[in-house]
Amino acid sequence: MKRWFWLAVPWTIFLVMAIGWVIYWHALANGARDRLEAWVASEQARGAQASIGSIEAMGFPALLRLELRDIAYAPAEGGWRLTTAAGVLHVQMINPEHVIFKAAAPIAFARDDGAVTNISADTLIASFRTANGALAQAGVEADNLTLDDPREAGVLSARKLVLNVRPDARAAGDAQVMLDAQGVSLAQPVRSFEGLGQDVAQLMFAFVVEESAAVLQSAPNDPLGPWRAAGGRVRVEGLVLKWGALDAAGVGHIALDDQRRLTGELNLPIREPAAFFRALAAAPEANDDTRMALTLLSAAFAQNAQGLTLDVTGDDGVLRLEGLRVRTLPPVY
Repeated sequence: MKRWFWLAVPWTIFLVMAIGWVIYWHALANGARDRLEAWVASEQARGAQASIGSIEAMGFPALLRLELRDIAYAPAEGGWRLTTAAGVLHVQMINPEHVIFKAAAPIAFARDDGAVTNISADTLIASFRTANGALAQAGVEADNLTLDDPREAGVLSARKLVLNVRPDARAAGDAQVMLDAQGVSLAQPVRSFEGLGQDVAQLMFAFVVEESAAVLQSAPNDPLGPWRAAGGRVRVEGLVLKWGALDAAGVGHIALDDQRRLTGELNLPIREPAAFFRALAAAPEANDDTRMALTLLSAAFAQNAQGLTLDVTGDDGVLRLEGLRVRTLPPVY
């Protein structure tokens, strides 16, 4: 009798745990589905266009993923719309506040002017983690990412892209952002910087978005208007750029003026200024005076082999390098 009892105890415990896990998994799956459907309903209630064709819970018993079909979203303020045929939402079993979305089909980003950018990648993952209902960290990671606008020539691509966002503990309302892109190929040459080419070996951008909450308060036809009105700006705390003849690292700050043009200043120490100025002089739109000045600067730095900390400024719609006018700056949108 005793022997039977001691054999039965482990199996009883195992059975209870198995039943408990089944109940927990289904409760978690139903809760995740309910939260997703509640979010869609709340967005629709405030005027957004949000829809998910179907939601199916999969992965039992070790994993929980929601397979989503026919996803679409457009904010109440308008301006853009995202659509994709399929995606998978992974829910962490021991931390349901951490969810990971994996794209399972290309994503179309359409704007009100009719332009569409098709986004695809070998792997495209977005993660979102909250703590006590507030954002703790969000991020995007992609391998072999491409952005293709059929109405424009060329395709923008990146071999590797990592983007992370989290609250800045130093100041309430600010957000830290880190962007690291490797092996970038630009869709077209950048006007006034054609001499640098279209291949960017590395772009690392660490910055703080001040008054970040206002970024989400989009206004019709002026998505960053509320952010600018709140005094928002981008504080660049680290920048590494390896683009053709340009090998630089620096700091600075960027904002928008009343016409939504970039304004601010970047201080960029450049490793080989002679090659950089020579590349700028090759820009097709450079006038004779600008080309002569850049050529003289290139020759001077080639002779003394010194480095340079370049001041890049944007003011009154004009981009300047060391006070030298390079080009006009159009509105960002």
